[in-house]
Amino acid sequence: MTLRKVWAFIRLTRPLFLFGGVALNALGLAVAAQQGYPIDAGRAVVGQLLVTSIQLLAHYANEYFDVEVDRLIGGRRTWFSGGSGVLAAGELDRIVARRAIILCAVMALSAIAIASSQAPIMLLVGSISLAGAYFYSAPPLSLMGSGLGELSTALLTGLLVPVTGFAMQTGRIDPALLPLCLPLVAAYLAMIVAFQFPDRVADAVVGKQTLAVRLGLTGAARLHNALIAFSLMWLVLWLAIRWAWLSAPLAVWQMLAAARLARSGAEDYRWFTAGAVALSGLLPLLMLIDRIGQ
Repeated sequence: MTLRKVWAFIRLTRPLFLFGGVALNALGLAVAAQQGYPIDAGRAVVGQLLVTSIQLLAHYANEYFDVEVDRLIGGRRTWFSGGSGVLAAGELDRIVARRAIILCAVMALSAIAIASSQAPIMLLVGSISLAGAYFYSAPPLSLMGSGLGELSTALLTGLLVPVTGFAMQTGRIDPALLPLCLPLVAAYLAMIVAFQFPDRVADAVVGKQTLAVRLGLTGAARLHNALIAFSLMWLVLWLAIRWAWLSAPLAVWQMLAAARLARSGAEDYRWFTAGAVALSGLLPLLMLIDRIGQ
């Protein structure tokens, strides 16, 4: 395998997104520690392996099943939206992504088996996460084009990843995690909507009924901004996260950018999608710092 092929596979993998899984899993660990549970490093590693293998499976499945849309996106692809473009450009054969899906599925199933032997509730959590990650892109469900994929992905990421970290240490699911994770779910949903701005034309051509296609740019911008505003207010007013104010400038910038893009119809979404990733990564880090500092 040449260095060019290796680099293409790294781009196909999109490793930057994996850091979010680490932060969210660590947040679940921090909540468990705050409740007085001693942190078992072995269980923490198993939980992280489960999270990462499912994330990777989702990446490869999206690249494999969404290649037609990726070809249509062309120059509207940004650093974070529109897929990697590797398969669409023919830099790697589709069979590479398919084999990666199979490998990650084996890894995820193995991690679920180990995790559920340590914390039985993880059989349910892991199975839901694995199915949701795969069928987000894969038929027959193809949730990403049904109008349900955005919420399912936000729940899998913003809720079930912290639940994994917590449950691996405690063996249970605490209802108190729901209000803690609610602003994260909203932030991740806003990020997904932001990613759909540059993809909406290609999505509409192939019949994908994403939120941006259904609502149009103006409606998608309003939803995006409402989700960010809700997330910030919840963090400050309900959870009283001490460092939440640090995210306010970026949040305001994102909301103004969404409104401007919807109003002007501009086609340069690079910084808008980058800001969406930055905000969705910053919020769990601020929450983690707040938990560790208590």
